[in-house]
Amino acid sequence: NYNIEFPLLKKLEIERCPKLKEFISKSSSESGMHTLFNEKVAVPSLETMTISELSNVKMIFHTDLPPNSFQHLRELSVSRCEILKNLLPASIAKHLLQLEDLSISDCGVEEIVSEGKGVEDQPVRFEFPKVSSIQVTSLKELKCFYKGQHTIVWPMLKKLTTDGSALLMLMGLEDVRIQERKGNGVAALVVEEVIPNLEQLELRHLSDEGQFPLNLFHHVKVLKVNGGFGDGFLIFPFLRKICNPECLDLECFSFRDGLPCKGDVGTPSRIKELNLSNLRNLQRMWRKDSELGHILSNLQTLRVMFCHDLINIGASSLSFKNLTTLKVSNCAMMTNLATPLIVESLVQLTTMEVSNCTKMTEIVAHEGDYRQTIVVGKLKCLKLSELQSLTSFCRGSYAFNFPYLEEVVVEVCPKLKIFSEGVLNTPQLQSVKLYSFDKKGCWAGDLNSTLQLLNIKKVGQYGRNDHLTISNMFPESIEIWKKNPRAILELKNLSQMNFYRCSSLKYIFTLSMLLSLKQLERIDVQECNTMEQVIREDEEEATTHEFTFTRLFYVKLEACFNLTNFYLGSRALEFPKLSDIRIVRCPKMTAFSSSISRESEKVIGKQGMGDNTTTLFCHK
Repeated sequence: NYNIEFPLLKKLEIERCPKLKEFISKSSSESGMHTLFNEKVAVPSLETMTISELSNVKMIFHTDLPPNSFQHLRELSVSRCEILKNLLPASIAKHLLQLEDLSISDCGVEEIVSEGKGVEDQPVRFEFPKVSSIQVTSLKELKCFYKGQHTIVWPMLKKLTTDGSALLMLMGLEDVRIQERKGNGVAALVVEEVIPNLEQLELRHLSDEGQFPLNLFHHVKVLKVNGGFGDGFLIFPFLRKICNPECLDLECFSFRDGLPCKGDVGTPSRIKELNLSNLRNLQRMWRKDSELGHILSNLQTLRVMFCHDLINIGASSLSFKNLTTLKVSNCAMMTNLATPLIVESLVQLTTMEVSNCTKMTEIVAHEGDYRQTIVVGKLKCLKLSELQSLTSFCRGSYAFNFPYLEEVVVEVCPKLKIFSEGVLNTPQLQSVKLYSFDKKGCWAGDLNSTLQLLNIKKVGQYGRNDHLTISNMFPESIEIWKKNPRAILELKNLSQMNFYRCSSLKYIFTLSMLLSLKQLERIDVQECNTMEQVIREDEEEATTHEFTFTRLFYVKLEACFNLTNFYLGSRALEFPKLSDIRIVRCPKMTAFSSSISRESEKVIGKQGMGDNTTTLFCHK
C-alpha cells in the first residue's frame, strides 16, 4: 500500500523480464488492468526509458496517472512486447514536450496513443515540439495512431523510420488517402504542416507503392528503402512520385534483371548519392537499354555492399560522368570492378575503394587488345583491402595514366605483386601504405617496385614488423635489394635481418646503408655462396673515422664459401654490445675486418708474404 518515488532517477532500462507485469505491485488491481507504471510509483526526473521483451505487459502507463508524470522524458524505446496494446494514453502523450527520440518496434500494439477515460468529442491535437527521430516498425496489428479525431505535428522531426503501412498513420493521413487519390492534393498540404523539416525517410517492407499520394515528401533529402527481399518493386517511378531525394539507399531487395526502371522516368533526378546493399540475384546493376543512365546522370557517390551475385558495376558511361566516389565491398561473386571503357568514363572520380571481394582477381577487366592509354584524370585516392584473390590492378598490358594519384593503400591483398604490366604513369605518387593510418608508407621508386617491396614485408617478416628475411624463396626480395636497397632500408625499425641463399649478392651493406638501421641487433647470413663481404665500403665513404654499431649483439655467418671478411674498408668498427659471433663453414674467411690501402688496392690482414700472419680479429 506504499507509494514509492525515485526523485533523481534519470535512466531506466527493463529488459527480458517475461513475467513482469507491474513495476510496483498494486494489490487491488482489477483483472486485466495491470500496468507497468501506475499511481503507486513516481519518477519525476526520468529522461530515458527502455522497455524490451516484456511478454506479459499489456499497458505501460496507467490512464489515471497525472498528465505531467513523465514530462522530462527525452528518449522512449519499446520493443518486443508481444501483447502490448498501446504505447501511452492521450493524457501523457500531450505532455511529452521534452521528448526527442521515439522508437517502438516488434510489438502487438493496435494504436500508438490510447483514448483512455473520458474520450474527447473535439479533435485532439498532438504536438511533439522536440522530437527529431522516430522509429515505428514491425507493428503488424497497428490500426491507427489514435482512434478519435486528431491532428499530429512533428515540427522538429528530421529522421523517420517506419513501415509503409504505418507511415500515413504517423502523419494523420488515414482519412485523406481516398481524397488524394481523387487528385485534390490534400495530403501534400497536410504533410507540409505535420513534418515541415523532415530530411531523412526510411521505409521498410513496402508492398503497395500505390498507397502514397503524389509529392508527399518533397523536402526529403535522404530516402532509404528496405524491401524485405521482395522483388518487382519499381523503385524509380515510385521515387519520382513521393519525393526527389539527393541520397537514395536501397537494401534487401531481390532484383533479377538489374535495378527495375519502367514507365515514365522523366527528367534526371537530384540523386547525388546511391547506396546499394544486400540486393539478391542482382548480377548487373542495369541493362544496356535501361533509362537509369539518364536518371542517375547527376550521381556523385556510389556505394555497393553485400551484393553477392553482382559480377561487376557494368553500366552506362552516362551515369558515371559526374561520379567522384566509388566504394565496393563484400561482393562475393565479383571478379573485376569494371571494363576499361567504364573506367575511362570516370572523368570526375577522385576516390576508389574496393574491399572484401573474395573472388576479385583484377580491378579493371582485361578485354583483349585495348591500345589506347587509360586515363583516370582526377583519381587521388585508391584503397584496396582484404582482396584475397587480387593479383593485379589489371592483368593486361594496358597503359595507365593517373596524373593526380597521391594516396594508395594496399591492405591484406596477399597475391597482389604487380599493379599492371603496361606503361604506368603516377607522377604525384610518393608512397604506398599497408593500412589507412600508416603515416609514411613505403616507396621503391615506382608503383610496381613498391608493391614488390610490400610483398617482401608481408612474406619476409613472418608476422614480425621488426624482422626481415631476404631469400631466394622470395626472388622479388633479392631483386629489390639489388636494385634499390634503400627502399627496404626505409623500414627503420628493423632489429633482425636474415639473408638466406642469396646467390647473386657479393656483399650486403655499405656503411651509409647501415646508417638507416640504427635499431639493428641481429645479422644472420647463411648459404650465400658468392658473397665475399657482409659490409663493404665504397670509395666515397672512405674515412678514418670510426663507425659504431650501437645495438648489434649477434652475428652469424654460416656456409658462405667465398666469404673473406665481415667488413672490408678503411674505417675502424666498434661493436659495444656484440656478445655472440658464430662463424661456421666459411673456409676463405681470414679476417673479421680488413683494411684497404687505396693506393695499392691491397687488402691488409689477409695472409701475405714475409712475416705477415693472418689474424681473425685485429685493431680494426
